[in-house]
Amino acid sequence: MNITKSADNFQPMLKESIDRFLCEYSKGSSDFSNITSIFSRLLQNLPDPSLEYVWFYSALNFYSSDFTSLHSLKQVLAVKDLFQLLVSCSSSCNVVKKVALLAPVIYELCHLVIDKKEVYEEVEGLLEGIVSYISIFCGSELEQDDRILDPNLNCCFIDLVRVWVVSKVGENCDFRENLRLFLPIVSDKVRDNVCMGCKVGQLAGVVMCEAFWLRLCLKFGLGSLREELAKDLRDCAVQMIAGFRNHYFLDGILRMLLEPALPVSSLLGCGDEVCLRQIVYDAVLTVEYSFLIPRKEVQLPCKSLKNFAVRWLLILDNALQSARDNNDQAKVTSYTSAFSKSRLPSELIKWVTCQTAMGGKMSTPNLSTPITLIKWLLIVEDLGVRVFDCDISKIHAKALICKSRVESELPIFMANGKLNDYHFFHTNNETRRHDKVDDDLEMVDFVDTEFSASPGLMKPIAVGGTKKRKEGRNIEDKPPVKIFKCHFHENTTSDKFSPLGNDNGLSGGSEVENSASDEDMEDMKQ
Repeated sequence: MNITKSADNFQPMLKESIDRFLCEYSKGSSDFSNITSIFSRLLQNLPDPSLEYVWFYSALNFYSSDFTSLHSLKQVLAVKDLFQLLVSCSSSCNVVKKVALLAPVIYELCHLVIDKKEVYEEVEGLLEGIVSYISIFCGSELEQDDRILDPNLNCCFIDLVRVWVVSKVGENCDFRENLRLFLPIVSDKVRDNVCMGCKVGQLAGVVMCEAFWLRLCLKFGLGSLREELAKDLRDCAVQMIAGFRNHYFLDGILRMLLEPALPVSSLLGCGDEVCLRQIVYDAVLTVEYSFLIPRKEVQLPCKSLKNFAVRWLLILDNALQSARDNNDQAKVTSYTSAFSKSRLPSELIKWVTCQTAMGGKMSTPNLSTPITLIKWLLIVEDLGVRVFDCDISKIHAKALICKSRVESELPIFMANGKLNDYHFFHTNNETRRHDKVDDDLEMVDFVDTEFSASPGLMKPIAVGGTKKRKEGRNIEDKPPVKIFKCHFHENTTSDKFSPLGNDNGLSGGSEVENSASDEDMEDMKQ
């Protein structure tokens, strides 16, 4: 056979060979030596074989071992042999392809852990070696070259996924279901980015995500003490992130942290998912990773950095809220410090000002808290700059804004100007405009209702009967009070708080619009 240097010439042959394999496998055959010999010679003559050829050749060898009939421990050894075969076939490949090629190995390990928990320790040992292999090559800092040499997955990628999952689903299954089985421990949103025509680097990022989650989950099953486990998990997570040095990978982790449940929840015991989420929060938020910040010699794509920074900001606010809910002041301090020290917020603002081409006229937002920056970004998006890369991110950001409003408390001031001991929420009968970041501030006149509450709680006690405004008041006992409902967020329609407005920008306090009636004002004077 005359083998040329162009891999594209062999795609029809690859497609035909895949169909032939599936046909023979469905008949129960495990002898694919004829096809294997052809692709062995092909790989030897291609200086940089495409991912699809390597995958098919390794699948032919893997299925020849009759994997499904093997004992659990022998299955782990078979997966180890598969890993070594893929490594040997990818010696001439660049970094992202080396990592992407490992997807079948992670796939088999995931299903071993799901189906046969007795092999946790053996799988964990093999996975540790795989993570080290990835870290060694990703640490070479060839990101710029890898982007240039990062090819697209070709049309046979869909068929190759079917080849790898055929032992579990047979032939009749659509691509989306095949991909769900092939990449079992990432979320649907991350998985949907992997398709025909996407970059090999994107698949490599997903493979790293799966290795990351699987290795952390396996540590829960090794019987360590809780305190030792938490420290070990955090150290392991930080080491993997720093070792992988890949923005596709870390962006995928952030996407999954934004979802209500982690994709590995089925592998974890009761309460372990919450623990794992908190540990990964710490790993991605409190450590500054140098590979994320663009440098002159290695420029990370601006859009990628922007998308990552937005998700990082949303997760940071989630983590802060979780720490407050648990009364964990140490975590609150840690996350607040991470926000103030991180360069990501300033990089995000820099990106926005470059997009608007009005850097000198745009006011700088108040960076006191993540929520103020999120609010500013929503306003910028309303002005026409595409900040959020998908509707889900924007909805999540708006949900954080709404949640912060509900939790805001406004002190009650007495007529003599002193602060009352009690604080109140006002949450009933509120209407919000759907497309606005902020509503106009409202004043609530409280006369016919008395409140008895501990700080932060509202308990209305209706005064019996319908009375006129000034009836029933005991002016002698207690001076009258006026309760103002304030959202603590400025109105987007106001030029004062627009990013393109005056120097006040988003900094400064909330402004209460005085809409009280003459009678209200007279009451306050009393």
